Amino acid sequence: MRRQGLKAFLVSCVFWLIPGILAGVLTAFCYSLREYDYTVRLTEAVLEGKSIAAGLKYAGEKGGSADKESVSDENKIPETSGGAGEADQAAVDADAYLQSYGYGKLDRFPGHLPYALTAGIVLFEISGAILFFLRGRKDKRCRGRIEGLTEYLKAAGRGEAAALNRQEDMFSHLEDEIYKTVAELACTREEAVRDHEILAERTADIAHQLKTPLTSMSLMAELLEPSLGEEDKEYLNRLENQVERLKGLVEGLLTLAKLDSHTMVFHRQNVEAKELIELAAEPLRAMLRQKRVELACSIGGTKEQEIWLFADVQWTAEALLNILKNCLEHSPKDSKISVSCEENPLYTELIVEDGGRGFSKKDLPHLFERFYRGEEAADGSAGIGLALAKSIIEKQNGQVRAENSAQGHARFCIRWYHP
Repeated sequence: MRRQGLKAFLVSCVFWLIPGILAGVLTAFCYSLREYDYTVRLTEAVLEGKSIAAGLKYAGEKGGSADKESVSDENKIPETSGGAGEADQAAVDADAYLQSYGYGKLDRFPGHLPYALTAGIVLFEISGAILFFLRGRKDKRCRGRIEGLTEYLKAAGRGEAAALNRQEDMFSHLEDEIYKTVAELACTREEAVRDHEILAERTADIAHQLKTPLTSMSLMAELLEPSLGEEDKEYLNRLENQVERLKGLVEGLLTLAKLDSHTMVFHRQNVEAKELIELAAEPLRAMLRQKRVELACSIGGTKEQEIWLFADVQWTAEALLNILKNCLEHSPKDSKISVSCEENPLYTELIVEDGGRGFSKKDLPHLFERFYRGEEAADGSAGIGLALAKSIIEKQNGQVRAENSAQGHARFCIRWYHP
């Protein structure tokens, strides 16, 4: 910063040097002409036969300002009977007389130039330095005000904004508008957080209320099974499947409610990526065998190196399970689901790609919305699995996005940024 200030000061010195030089040259030129004119008038008086003292007084009066029209008669050289014409002719004779002795109008210019240049440069450099420092002080005050307002906005973004220290200057109007906007945003944020907490509490209450009758229905179905015939058992199996589906939906709602209310605690630890993928895929092994879908894992690319994640094992495995289940539901028989994991200095990336037909353009913007069911959603899907996975990953300094691969398959890209 100091080096930049010194550079700016040197640039300012060079800038003011140019008008200083021009002013010095102009001053030397004008002074040389003025001195020559004074010498011509003195020579004119001497050639008319007057004394040196009278000639000096005459030259001084003739060189005075034009507004001094009346001067005492004893201080003037009497005019000759020829009038103004003869006076002009005398001035011409005086000029020719001086030139005959080699005395020209700008002969004194080289002698006056060094002094005039020095005076002009010094005066302009001093003026430039004063202006530079005054402008520097003003810029410093402006930067201080801008930095203060910037810090205030950052604090407001973190929810830590306090009252502004009001100052009356050019930023006062902007300061007022920022303060009013931050106050309105703070009120809106508090209302949104309060409404969100209320919604999460009510969702959790409803989910808890549903768990009891669902458990009773499941128990009654188990008690009825021995006394039913084969045909009735088929209906009982359907009923049990629906009960299990409702249980999964209730558990998902409870988890989302905990995430929304920030009451879920993540116990993050270092876990190997391959181990985490196997843990997430374990509940899907039977379905993978049934559809003859291969789950291919590639960790570290061609190097096959160990990659570690800093995440909550249980909940991260739950998020991966929901993503793998979505890929499996949309993969045809005898296809493959590819899971690859690589890392760089910024993040660790896990890519899951199925063998299906990919996402439709209509579904892509809404895949992670709660209760959204796409055009080709599986039967019994509630539409909260991907939303739950997104919330869990984002709570652990990660992000997830969905896209279509170059081959047209569905692909999920998950990134965990390094702490």
